[in-house]
Amino acid sequence: QWYQRRVHGDSVWHRRARNSTMAARISASAVDFAAVAAKIPAQQKNAFAALKGKVEGHMRVVNSLPAALPAIDFAAYSKVSVPGMVDTFQAKYAALNIPYPSDQGSLAAIDAQAVEQKAAAAAFCAASAARIAGLKEELAKWEAMQPVEEMNREEALDAGLIGTTISGIVHPDVPSFWPHTETWDEYVARLKTLPADDH
Repeated sequence: QWYQRRVHGDSVWHRRARNSTMAARISASAVDFAAVAAKIPAQQKNAFAALKGKVEGHMRVVNSLPAALPAIDFAAYSKVSVPGMVDTFQAKYAALNIPYPSDQGSLAAIDAQAVEQKAAAAAFCAASAARIAGLKEELAKWEAMQPVEEMNREEALDAGLIGTTISGIVHPDVPSFWPHTETWDEYVARLKTLPADDH
């Protein structure tokens, strides 16, 4: 507050310089919300709007801070009786340099995840295209087929609409005799165990 009252003109100048500098610095990493919004499902619009509000609020807070350290009139402290104290503070203040925070590898991890997800999406699209081609082929077969209600039993059998497996048999793919409760091999094995008179 003292700094603003004493050098109010300089304060205004710093505020103006800060806005252009901070805007240029943040805009390079700003999120393209228009592009993201086009890909957000309808059921997640509210969550997306909340996230956008938080990001924009954070940017407003950052832009409200000065881009550079405010100038201090160290000459006003010439009455300080401790020798070298003001000069030491002035030297340290001039040498103060706060680096811009790094992403700590987050952006690299996001880029790697994007490459992985892009490959997964491409594989999914390729598999989907193959399934679509197969379904189109199946659909073409059904569309070219004679209506079911106009078919007789033989035509339905030829079209594959009626199975050729006989029902009521334990092993329809294995030869057997009525009442079809055992296979041929089982019947032969049981027959060998019977006395000769029972043959």
